[in-house]
Amino acid sequence: MKTIGIVTDGLSTLEVFLNNNIKMIFKDKLKINNYFFNNLQKGQKIDDDIILVMLRDRSIKLKNYIDDSKKIIIINRSVKQKDIYRLFSLPKNIDVLVVNDNKETILETISMLYHIGINHLNLIPYDKEKEYKDIKVCVTPGETHLVPDYIEEVIDIGHRFIDISTFLQIITKLKIDDKEVTQRLIKYSEEVISIHSGINHTYKNLTVENDELKSIIKLSKNGMILLSNEGIIKVLNESVKNILDIKEDIIGKNIKNLDDKELKDILNKDKTKDDNVIKYKDKYITINKHTINSFGKNIGSYFCIQEVTYIKKLEQNLSKVLKDKGQVARYTFDDIKTNSINMENTKKLARKISKSDYTVLITGESGTGKELLAQSIHNESNRSKQPFIAINCAAMPENLLESELFGYEEGAFTGALKGGKKGLFEQAHNGTIFLDEIGDMPMYLQTKLLRVLQENQIMPVGGQNVIDIDVRVIAATNRDLLKMIKEEKFRADLYYRINVLPIHIPPLRERKEDIDMMLKHFIKRKIKVSEDVKIIINDYDWPGNIRELRNAAMYIDTMASKDEVTTNDLPHNLTNIKRDYKKDIDYIKNKISLEKTVKVMRCIKNHNDLNKSLGRNAILKELIKEDILISEGEIRHILEVLKGRNIVVSKSGRKGSELSQKGIEVLKLLK
Repeated sequence: MKTIGIVTDGLSTLEVFLNNNIKMIFKDKLKINNYFFNNLQKGQKIDDDIILVMLRDRSIKLKNYIDDSKKIIIINRSVKQKDIYRLFSLPKNIDVLVVNDNKETILETISMLYHIGINHLNLIPYDKEKEYKDIKVCVTPGETHLVPDYIEEVIDIGHRFIDISTFLQIITKLKIDDKEVTQRLIKYSEEVISIHSGINHTYKNLTVENDELKSIIKLSKNGMILLSNEGIIKVLNESVKNILDIKEDIIGKNIKNLDDKELKDILNKDKTKDDNVIKYKDKYITINKHTINSFGKNIGSYFCIQEVTYIKKLEQNLSKVLKDKGQVARYTFDDIKTNSINMENTKKLARKISKSDYTVLITGESGTGKELLAQSIHNESNRSKQPFIAINCAAMPENLLESELFGYEEGAFTGALKGGKKGLFEQAHNGTIFLDEIGDMPMYLQTKLLRVLQENQIMPVGGQNVIDIDVRVIAATNRDLLKMIKEEKFRADLYYRINVLPIHIPPLRERKEDIDMMLKHFIKRKIKVSEDVKIIINDYDWPGNIRELRNAAMYIDTMASKDEVTTNDLPHNLTNIKRDYKKDIDYIKNKISLEKTVKVMRCIKNHNDLNKSLGRNAILKELIKEDILISEGEIRHILEVLKGRNIVVSKSGRKGSELSQKGIEVLKLLK
């Protein structure tokens, strides 16, 4: 006998109610086993044919105790029609409090009410930490004891019954063909409101016609054709009409009488249940044929038909294999975080370029995020559902790069795989190939790549026949290709072939606005960055760009033990660098009086040494005592200039100013 496992949080009236609810439909056709999360032991396995669970987060937890997650069904619940009528009588747009035993079940109840048509009320989820003195009406599914005392009218819609959609899932998964079960389910559907609009009516008609699978075929996003044993077309959904370009109404016709010979051939072929690919008119399609059994009787067959734009997509099994190999673009433009106007302009340009199919050349220093931008362009393009193949031309040995790019035939060289191997261009068919560090590609391969770009054809190593491909190329380099052309290290004709849509990514030193933001983003925990650290990281040139910044963040994340990042937490390449402050001093000389600036800085430094900071008025008083002629306006201007060079740090409120570590070093040079 087939078994159902019901897993709830703990012993309560809920599992008794669910057991009785299931027995209403299946009677003694199934055996029910009850489990409780708080009693499950580590390593314990639940081996029932299907397992029912109440909430989605519980289904995730349940995966530790079962071998096949496909057995799990999350119970949808609804209410009886007689219990819901009072809600329809309430005035439109009034606030109604919804109370249940926890936040998730409250939201589930609200969703259920909206699904069954209670959309004229403002349903408010109950939070026990709040008061709702202005709300006079409450609705609850059997949890009246949780309703606040000040609510004037409580509408108890009773325990929620299992929705008919869940019973249909159970019937389908367990392959139950029992007329009595079906009749009980029809009667049940007349009492319980379905959260899926129209499913009751569809299921009743289905049973009357003795053809349960018809509605499933009609609702399927796949192309579905249902044939009787006599070859009569019983069902033909809109999806298959679009896929096979069927214009006329052929429902009710025998396939022998079809005018379309190609369609007749498809429905006459004896297909297996495995995916089969055939060419139909100007497109490739996959076909699965299945036999239909109803109440133990073979009543016909149906065809599941899907369109495959190119047969390569099916061969590569993109939905799984490409992900396993990392041949998908994971990043989008939303992943490129920036506060820099220059980088924002680069993103806008890349978004425009993504809509085109022309070749792209991304230039930028190492570590600026060229592949991130390439993946974003692919995901914004019309090829986003197709493969994204990336290869680093510098990382691959020269003798392997050709076979990796273009593939090879069986026996092409010693060690070649039996049957040959598809190259990356062929795997990227209909998608995008990203050629990183193209400036490091050998000259003889540049010639072959040029032909690929010109002819849209490849020839595998050791092959005799060309293969047509449709691939968008995105190339990237950190090298000066024009200089390489002059040195005859890069082909000029290839350069002009790939430089159709050029994009340049600015280095990190030209987008200082991003440094602090990115550092905090890369550090895996919330932590404050001290002003001295901000000055150091903003003064640093970051030759390794974002890659180097990420490494620094990982170092800080490991070393910082307090709530604030200090200079002691920075890697040595940031703290040990010899800094040249001549530019800062020259800048000060051009903007303000150097003599008065030194007086202001020394005054601040003296107080800093006493763990004090100074505001403008305090600085003015100190300098007047020293008989230095200076106005408050001059002090304000000096402080603004020094702040702009990260020499002075101004604290909020009346705490005044302090010299940064950089300011201390500059002051030493000015004395």
